[in-house]
Order: sequence, then structure tokens, then C-alpha cells
Amino acid sequence: MKESKVALDRSVLGQVATQQFLGVDLERMRYQRYERLQSEMVKRDIGALVLTDLVNVRYATGMAVSPLWNASHLSSYVLIPVTGEPVVYGYPQALYRGNVFWKDVRPARHWQYRFSGRSAEEVASEAVEDLLSTLRERGLHGERVGVDRLDAYGFFALTSAGVKICDADEVTQASRKIKTWDEIELLKQSVAVGEASLYQLEQAIRPGISENELLAVMWAEMLRLGGEYSSTRLVASGSRTNPWFQEASSKLVRPGDLVAVDTDMIGPEGYACDISRTFLCGSRPTADQKEAYRVAVDFISGVAAALRPGLGYRELLRGVQLPPEPYRQQAYSAVVHSLGMEDESPYVGLADLNGDGPDEEFEPNMVLCVECYAGVPGRQDGVKLEDEYLITSDGAVRISQYPLHDLLDV
Repeated sequence: MKESKVALDRSVLGQVATQQFLGVDLERMRYQRYERLQSEMVKRDIGALVLTDLVNVRYATGMAVSPLWNASHLSSYVLIPVTGEPVVYGYPQALYRGNVFWKDVRPARHWQYRFSGRSAEEVASEAVEDLLSTLRERGLHGERVGVDRLDAYGFFALTSAGVKICDADEVTQASRKIKTWDEIELLKQSVAVGEASLYQLEQAIRPGISENELLAVMWAEMLRLGGEYSSTRLVASGSRTNPWFQEASSKLVRPGDLVAVDTDMIGPEGYACDISRTFLCGSRPTADQKEAYRVAVDFISGVAAALRPGLGYRELLRGVQLPPEPYRQQAYSAVVHSLGMEDESPYVGLADLNGDGPDEEFEPNMVLCVECYAGVPGRQDGVKLEDEYLITSDGAVRISQYPLHDLLDV
């Protein structure tokens, strides 16, 4: 892959273990994120946010209690006023987790039917009345309130109380788009964990190992180094690499198979590592395998070389040299997407080339993933590649350093 024009400072790529390097200041990062969130609320005339989405809550408050469990359970939520500190509603037995960061931490009311049964409507109304009381105390009664994820009971309770609801996603995504210094360092640390995990997976590839075993090898290293979880199981081999999105199974790797993987990992302090590689089990790639690999490398290299601050999203797409026609039918939906605590906005794909929406621009301190899937329908193999880039004032710096496979040199 073509190297970036901007030099990479490799001294801050790993996790800080000594006083030699300036480390991440978690308190500074938490308050800077919180201030960014409130500034975006001001721009949109929003008086408060009620956040239940686990990533939004973590971004706003620094709190993460059993994130995977909370992904499907409304057991905690937070009220973010446009000025002043938040009110954190936490799991009753874990309120001490919130007290570490914030002064106003209260037990959450669990109104979901799975918790409250036939009392769900009543408990949801009580929760909303508690929120309204706080809004009145802050002088925000009657202001617009942004919400992210609610069940029907929560939504009906808010609307029945006359709350002016709007969507919070625009606010949170706008806030998360530009990264602070501490966030960028954590993203680099997460990449270091992801690369170590990929290395262990690559070393384990051999005939007879299963996709599930390879996934376990990668996850074990990720967890050992402080990663938290992966949001997908994208490890596929042989014919299961085409089409993409077939997740790990009991299939055994055979000689000559390609093995494709997407990390989709959540690393230190909740920051993601999202890189993809495709390896060969053996040393003699077929002509089709080498062609697909070249298509993916050329596409990612071309997109990365074009990235710069001030470049419009559609301008990027108009300048991209598309893969050859046979590969376009299964082209990946995203060309570029932002990355932070998860996949974030912007999410720029070829479908946006003729879009009618505003053509926004890339800005310094955005961290972007550039990815490509190259697979021709009907062929056995497909290739998935993805790298992470930091937009600087001078251009794009590749922060994922895991080497590409030597398929093209065989």
C-alpha cells in the first residue's frame, strides 16, 4: 500500500507504561467530551438530552457498567442539561461507579416490561416525572429534549407528559466527529491491541484449524491486552470469504484458502479498532486471489491518498477510481467511515455519490476507516482490507501499521 505523505509518530502507538511519555488524561478527556456535547446542544436549541444508548452514555459521562448487557437492557440512563453537570441514573447496586465521576447519581427506574411486568407503564411515568422535576430545577421545563433509544413505554411516557422530543443522534454524532488529543491516543492504543490480536490469529492459521478457533485466538489476545469485546464474528475462510459477512463457523481451513478477518474490536476505555486483513493458508495464491487482493489494495491506496482536510465527501467519491466492473456488484457499502467508540458519522459510501444531502468536508482530527471488499460473484474467494487514518492539517496519516500479506509478491 502506498505510504502516507505525513510522517507517523510511532512513539505513542502503544499503551503508555512509564513516565517517559505523556499519558492519556481521562478526566480532561471526559470534561472535553462533555463540553463538546453541550456546545452541539446549544447550536440546535436543545435544552437537555436523555441518553440510554451505552456508547452515548459512556461518551458523555465516562461510565460503562456491563456494556454488553446494557446494550439490550434499559437499566441505566443519563440526563444531560445544556448547562451544568449531568444527572446519572444508574444500576442501584453500582451507584458507586458513577460517584467516582459525578455528584448527582441516583437509582434508575427500570420500567422495561422484563423488569416491571404489568407495572411498566406506571414505572415509566414515574421515571419521566423524575426527569421533569430535574428539568424544572434547572430552568429547562418546556425546552426540547433529545432522546436516543427508548422502548414504547418510555416514548409514550415522555409524549404523554408533553415533552418536546427530538432525536439525539445528530447531536452525539456531531460531538464525536472531531477527536481530542486523548481520544486519538486511545484510538492508537486500541490499534496496538488489535494488531497484536491479528498477529496471533495469523500465526495460528494452518490446515485443520477452524474459523471458530481462529476467532478465539484473536479474542483471547484482545482480552489479555485490555480490550473489552468485539461487535462481530467476522472470520471467514475459503469459499466463505465470498460473499462477505459470513461469520465464524466450524469450517476447517484448508491449504490454499484465504482467511479474511475484520477486528470490530472495542479496546482500552471503550475506543475501537476496526481494521481488516486477508491471509493465505499456504504460499501459492491463485491468479484470482492475487487479482482480488490487488483490486482491494489499489482501491484503499487511492482513497487514502486523496484524503485531506477541506475535501468534500462527494468530491472524494467523484475522484475515486472504482474497482473493475466485475467487483462492483459486491462492493462494500462504506468507502470511508469515522471511528471513535464505535463506527461513527460520517459514513460515506458509493451510494452517496449522487446524493442530495449537504456535502460536508473532512476536518483535522477526524479518525477514519478506509475499507474495501473485493469479490467477484461466482468465484471462490474474496478479499477484505481496511485501515485507519488520522486526518491532520497536512493530510492523512495511517495509524494502523499491520503489514499487508505478501500475496502480491508471490
